[in-house]
Amino acid sequence: MIHAVLICKLMKFYTPVDVNKQQILFQQVYDLINNRISEEQSSFLVTPPSILLKDNGASAEPDGTDIQIIYKNFATLYFVFIVDDQESELAILDLIQTFVECLDMCFANVCELDLVFGWQTLQSVLEEMVQGGMVIETDKYEIVKAIDLLNMANGNGNMGGPAGSNANTDGSYLTGSLANAFSMFTTGGFSTWGAGS
Repeated sequence: MIHAVLICKLMKFYTPVDVNKQQILFQQVYDLINNRISEEQSSFLVTPPSILLKDNGASAEPDGTDIQIIYKNFATLYFVFIVDDQESELAILDLIQTFVECLDMCFANVCELDLVFGWQTLQSVLEEMVQGGMVIETDKYEIVKAIDLLNMANGNGNMGGPAGSNANTDGSYLTGSLANAFSMFTTGGFSTWGAGS
């Protein structure tokens, strides 16, 4: 089970943790990852932060399951998943890769500012992939299509895909003026596109 996801200042917990402990956990995870040498060490931490231990020093998890911290660094962004030992480390790394690819489709080369100012899209992509600590979707085209439908339902003109392109039904993406023409045709016809409005 996925217990928490930490990205920039977004902290999504799937198990109950009070706010004070969330802040301490965030700082502990940051310190653990910051002290690692990325060229020589893996993206897996199997020693749980002390905040995940009960007051008597026992594991907070039932049946003595261990907590793992799995992270991946993309430029200046760290994507951190806190999971129990029932999750596959490589599957979580693949999930992080898929998550970043979906964000790249939505933001066109995602950066930290995109995630800070577009936190709703970040949260929506995460909710399309993980619910209740369980992975429910890993197809990046289906995830982006769901985000596009959500944006259309909200009346938001921001569509997912590279540089504001629109997803075709087969999952491919249109770019440039062809995407603009397709978007204008579907919303108001070519007469609207030709008029430049």
